[in-house]
This record gives sequence, structure tokens and C-alpha cells, in this order.
Amino acid sequence: MAEQAHFLRMDPESRKANLVAATLTCLKKYGFVGTSIRKICAEAGVSVGLISHHYAGKDELVADAYLHITGQVMSLLREAVANAGEGARQQFSAFFEASFSPRMLDPQLLEAWLAFWGAVKTADAINRAHDHSYGEYRTIMGEALRLLAQEEGWEAFDSGLASIGLSALLDGLWLEAGLNPETFTPAQGVQICEAWVDGLQMGGYRRFVVG
Repeated sequence: MAEQAHFLRMDPESRKANLVAATLTCLKKYGFVGTSIRKICAEAGVSVGLISHHYAGKDELVADAYLHITGQVMSLLREAVANAGEGARQQFSAFFEASFSPRMLDPQLLEAWLAFWGAVKTADAINRAHDHSYGEYRTIMGEALRLLAQEEGWEAFDSGLASIGLSALLDGLWLEAGLNPETFTPAQGVQICEAWVDGLQMGGYRRFVVG
């Protein structure tokens, strides 16, 4: 009861952070299928009734945890790009450096990504959270790609399609980093992504020209 009373005295953001942390711990321990509201409550030190007051079920809680984590990631990436200056390549470099920063390569975060990805197709709420977060993620890249196309004078460049390609590259690198962090260094991850943009500037952009 003392832990539940402490939980109730927390501000809303602290309560959410506590539930998100408990959800991530359970996903790591039991996987999505093995995770339950009861287990999350036990991990958070609260009653099932308290959780049920805020969430209709496990899917909504996991989806909310997904949005909480991706919100932090997007804030980190947007801040890095905003502080990079006005040039597209500077913005890309800052984006890549942030993408392979210690915060982004934190093993717990990578494990959370793997758990969320594994659950995306199992529930509508989690699928919607995924679509929202990846839409924002591709928007950040699309803005930098449109700026690059403007600077380079590329006409009819499909920045949306190009952002899908770049996000797939980054997802693959994060997945590999999560499975085996010894495969490449953060600097090499940045190098691979910079080479992808180099390829655009050396003529590869034509692959993304509409019409």
C-alpha cells in the first residue's frame, strides 16, 4: 500500500515514466506475449485497478510506452538537427551523429525497440503508435532531404521515397547493433549513412526522381 500511495502522489509525468519503465522491464523479461497487466503492475508496485483506470488493456499500455520512448528519440534527433546550422549536409551529419550516440545505442533502448517491433503487428494500438512515430521520423529525414534537393537543384526529387530508404538503412544498422554491438562502431555507423548521402550527390538522386 505504501508503494501505491507513493505512486498516487507522483505528478502525471512521473507516474507515466514509472509505468513505462515497468512495461519495458516486463517486455525484456517475458517478451510481448508473456507480458501481462498483472506482471506490469507487480513490477510498478501498483494495483491492477490503478492501471485499468488509465488503460483499457495491455496493448494500450505498451503502445503508450512506445510513444513515450519514441517521443524522447524524436526530441533528441530534432534538437541535434536544429543545432547543426542551415546546410543540409551539416544537418545530416548531426542527425547521424545523434543516431549513433550513446543514448541511442543504449542496450536497454535497443532491446525496447526489438520488443516493440515484435509487437507491432499483434495489436492495432501498437501498430498505430508505430505508424505515428515512424511518420514523424521520416518527416525529420524528409525535411533534410528536401533541403539537400533544393541546394543541389534536383528537380522532381521524391524526398518521401528517399526517406523510406534512409530509414530502412538506419533500422537495419540499429537492429544489427542490438543483436551484436561488436559488428561495427558508432563512427562506422555514421560513415555508412554519410556514404548513402554521398551516393545521392554523385548521381544516385536520379533513382528518386518522379516521372
